Amino acid sequence: MDTSDERALLHGSLMHSLTHARAILKKYWGYDDFRWAQRKVVIAALSGRNVLAVLPTGGGKSLCFQVPAMVLPGTTIVVSPLISLMQDQVESLKRHNVPAEFLSSSQAKTTQLEVWDMLQRGKLKLLYVAPERLSQLTERIGKIVVPLFVMDEAHCISEWGHDFRPHYRAVGKYIQRLGKPTIMALTASATVGTRNDILSVLGMKRPVVSLNSFDRSNLFFAVLKMPDEQSRIHLCATMLKKCCGSAIVYVPTRNRTDGTSSILRQLGVEAFPYHAGLPAGERTKLVDGFVSGKIKVIVATNAFGMGIDNPNVRVVVHLGIPLRPEAYYQEAGRAGRDGNAANCILLWTKGDLSVAKALKKESRGVSADRDAVILGWKTMFSYVTQKRCRRRMLLGYLGEDVSHCSGCDVCERSWTIKRLVV
Repeated sequence: MDTSDERALLHGSLMHSLTHARAILKKYWGYDDFRWAQRKVVIAALSGRNVLAVLPTGGGKSLCFQVPAMVLPGTTIVVSPLISLMQDQVESLKRHNVPAEFLSSSQAKTTQLEVWDMLQRGKLKLLYVAPERLSQLTERIGKIVVPLFVMDEAHCISEWGHDFRPHYRAVGKYIQRLGKPTIMALTASATVGTRNDILSVLGMKRPVVSLNSFDRSNLFFAVLKMPDEQSRIHLCATMLKKCCGSAIVYVPTRNRTDGTSSILRQLGVEAFPYHAGLPAGERTKLVDGFVSGKIKVIVATNAFGMGIDNPNVRVVVHLGIPLRPEAYYQEAGRAGRDGNAANCILLWTKGDLSVAKALKKESRGVSADRDAVILGWKTMFSYVTQKRCRRRMLLGYLGEDVSHCSGCDVCERSWTIKRLVV
C-alpha cells in the first residue's frame, strides 16, 4: 500500500478508527504510535481489506492484529501453530488487561468449558486456536461476530515454505463458515512462491500485500567449515562463554540436543536441551526461563523459536546445515531483536552434508513441491561452500536485492573468528 492508497482508505469513519487504534495502543501497550510497516497493516484491517504482511522478526507483527481486535466489534480468531506460542501471547495480553484466551488439548476440560462460555457471552476480544481445532470452533461459534481472522506464522500454510502443517491447507473452508471475516496473514519470511500459495489457500481477494525489507543491518552472518565434530563443539563453547547475553544453538535432529548440551556443560557452558518430544510442562519452563534470562543457552531443534520474545539474544549458532534459506533466516533472525548487534554463525563439517541429504529426502516425501525443496537445498549448499556475500544470497532467495552488505564474513575481509572468541 503506497501513500496514495493509504490516503484513499483514510475516509472519515476509518480515520476515527485509526485514532481509536492509536489510543488503544497507548493505553494498553504504552506506545505513542505504530511503526510505519505496522500502520499499513492496521489501516488495511480496519478498512475491511484482506492483508498479507511479511514483517521481519522483531517487526511487531502481533500488534498488527491485537490492536484492531480491540477496536473491532466481536471476537478476533487467531490461528497459531504452537501451544507454547498461543500460551505466551495470551499471558502477555492478560498482563496488558486485554481479554484473550486460547483453546488447546493441553487444557483441562473445565478450563476449556470456561473459555467456550466466555466466547459465547462475548467476553473475549481474541481467541487463539490451532488449525486442528477450527472444525470444532465453526460448529460451536453460534452467533458470535468474527470481524477478523488471523493466520499467524502463515508460512506454515505453504508446501513451498518451511514448517509446513498439512492441517493449514483446509483453513480456507472454515473461514467461510465464520461469516467471511477480514483475513490477515502474517509471517517473518516468505518467498514469492510461499506468498502466492498463502493467498490462494486462504482465498484472499484483492489483498493488501505489505512486504517489508528482510534486511536487518544489526545481524552479522558468518560461516566456518570445521575439520571435525570435536573442534566444532569446542569453538561453539568458546563463543558461548564470551557471549554477553542469551544464545540459541540449533542442531538438525532431536537426539543431538541432549548430546550437544551435555558436552557444552562439560566444557563449562550451562546449556539446556529443547525439542518437541519433551513434556509440555518442561518445555514451558525452559521457554519461561530463557525469556526471563535465567537460562542463557538453549540447544534446540527448529521446534524452538516461534514467538520466543527474548530481545537479548546476542548469538545464534547453527551446528549443521538447514535445508531451506527461509528457515535458516528466520531461526538466525531470533538474534538481535532489540536492534543491537548480534552474530549469526553457522559451523559445519563434511558429515553434515549426509545428514542434510537424508533430511532433504524425508522433506521431499512430505512436500508437494519437490522443486522448492531442491532449490532451497542448492541455495543453502552455496551459502556454506561459496565465498559470496552471505546476506545477498539469503535475501536474494527471498526475492530482495541489497546493494550494500551491512555485515558478513565474506564482505568484511578483515573479519576473523577471533573477533568472537578473544
